Amino acid sequence: MKKTNLILFLFALILMPLTASGQQEDSKPDHSYKPLQLKLNEDGSKYVRFIMWHQLWMEANSNRESLRYSIRRSRFLAYAQISPRFLILTHFGLNNLNAGNLTANPNTQSSNQSSLLFLHDAWAEFAVEPGKLHVGTGLHYWNGISRLSNQSTLNMMTLDNPGAGNSDARLFPWGNITTSDQFARHLGIYAKGSLGKFHYRVSANNARNNIGTLGAVPSYQVDNSNEDATGLWNYAGYFKYDIFDKESDKLPYFVGTYLGKKKVLSVGAGFFHHPNALAVNDLEDRESVTHFAADVFYDAPINDKLAINALGAFYNYKYGSTDGFASGGLVPSSGSVLHGQVGVLFRDAKLMPYLTYNSVDLDFTPETSNEVGLGLNYFINGHFAKITAEFTTGSRGATGAESTNIFRLQTHIFL
Repeated sequence: MKKTNLILFLFALILMPLTASGQQEDSKPDHSYKPLQLKLNEDGSKYVRFIMWHQLWMEANSNRESLRYSIRRSRFLAYAQISPRFLILTHFGLNNLNAGNLTANPNTQSSNQSSLLFLHDAWAEFAVEPGKLHVGTGLHYWNGISRLSNQSTLNMMTLDNPGAGNSDARLFPWGNITTSDQFARHLGIYAKGSLGKFHYRVSANNARNNIGTLGAVPSYQVDNSNEDATGLWNYAGYFKYDIFDKESDKLPYFVGTYLGKKKVLSVGAGFFHHPNALAVNDLEDRESVTHFAADVFYDAPINDKLAINALGAFYNYKYGSTDGFASGGLVPSSGSVLHGQVGVLFRDAKLMPYLTYNSVDLDFTPETSNEVGLGLNYFINGHFAKITAEFTTGSRGATGAESTNIFRLQTHIFL
């Protein structure tokens, strides 16, 4: 890809003066700031915290002739600790806004919703036993089945979520996304907490309406307008043990990398179970959706100059017992995914090169889909301001599928 080579060259030219200026202490700018936080009492134990962020992309794809610019994410999140026992959170924004889905007048659009803000999270939480048992309800992100299924988009080690490139299973950590939830969020009740270094989160949720065509192949048949219907609830959980430093669980969003500021070794496993979600032939012949995952996460300083980040995960998806099922979601069928990623932070240079690998083996496709990614983070001010370049290559599992190469350049800023 000639355009990709040009972009890589331009990106290197951009980094050269930035890294050079970073080594000149006299001219080093002050990027520090106080969090956007409003105190609700004198000692600050009651407060409202505001977070805003943008992730802006430039992308070159071997399947397209022209470059594409987009707003990958534009978000606003606020949470309030209004007492030691109560917390509320609201999170809204948009995703994937590009020239192909811009709307001339968003006030009049009917079918294209990409340029409209929507609700990501809205929940309230009560601490039954502070630290050990918290119970909340609303539109929430306390998910199974893995660490990546609960990750924050503010501090990822990679440019974006795994599966955002060439994989058959797009955004595979969220195996049920677009089938039973609202963009990886469910409406339900959750419980979370920590017992020493053991952390848990479990939830019971109302599945959103998803009614397919009845036939010999399973289809979703979830209809909340029918009180006698089955398949209206699903259940999820994730459990992990922190061997070294304990991670915070105040919010559900797991950190992608601590940039060597903590020593974390976390071993986890989780599930998602949607009983009787699928119907075969008629509404009485039901099957279930069940996903499992296990992962290991390591993030630690090596010495004063280096830090390492690594994650390995295995996912197994099961949509009933019938082969050939197409889920309609971003994970199209039963099967498994193996994912790995590793990065090394060079602290003085503020650079972190990384490598990712996905292997996707689904019933839906005859061949295994493989994807390799190579990326580079430049941390201008940690995760608050960074530039990331990433190149991925891989092919889907369809017979005769050609490789696709994608280069992305991201500017990421949050306050």
